[in-house]
Amino acid sequence: MLNLKIFLCSFVYTFLLFASFILIAPFALLPKPLMNEERRWSVVRFWADVNFYLLEHVCGLKYKLIGQENIPDERCVLFVKHSSVMEIFIGLRYFSPSSWVGKHELMYLPIFRGAYKKFKLIPVKRGMGRTEVERVVKQGLDRLKENKWLVIFPEGHRMPYKQTKKYGLSGSLLAKGSGKDILPISHNAGRYWKRRGLLKLPGTVYFSIGPVISTQEKTIEEINNSAQTWIQNEISVIDEL
Repeated sequence: MLNLKIFLCSFVYTFLLFASFILIAPFALLPKPLMNEERRWSVVRFWADVNFYLLEHVCGLKYKLIGQENIPDERCVLFVKHSSVMEIFIGLRYFSPSSWVGKHELMYLPIFRGAYKKFKLIPVKRGMGRTEVERVVKQGLDRLKENKWLVIFPEGHRMPYKQTKKYGLSGSLLAKGSGKDILPISHNAGRYWKRRGLLKLPGTVYFSIGPVISTQEKTIEEINNSAQTWIQNEISVIDEL
């Protein structure tokens, strides 16, 4: 009976997730002067809050954010562990305005194509080599000059719980090229919201914001290793909370 209840709650939430997106997202995409940037981001934060509410009250899945004292005054590059959708809600809720590096394939969907344009997101084609990395870095530098947070999933796609892969180069190249620090964010969301499948298990997801990682006098490999080591080790730490 317990598994059936979890399945039904997860199904209901998944329906509500898509419904909330379809109902709320169009308001964020309204043209100026109906929707300026401040209002646009207010809509986005509201959508994130709606989903946090639904996750808690439908699925029994809560979250806690720790390490907020590590958020710097100057906006920088975020390296976020990617294993579910919850970390997207965290990024939208607490780091705005921001620009995100995301999958180019989403551009084929009209509503996502509109979001990429309105929020100046950076689409990336996987496996396109050096030319694509250079394009992403150039656009990312432009977004940082606009004083936006730049959010990157350095593993490139969602990873199973506690697993990782070699980080891509673009995030560290961006940070080093702009002289910006990297702010790592780790979490154990993959324990409750699996990479594949419908189930959202009840519990508490901890999101941990780490100390900034300076890119000064470090190679790209050293920057990636520092970020990846902290993020992976922190998963084990927060699992004990």
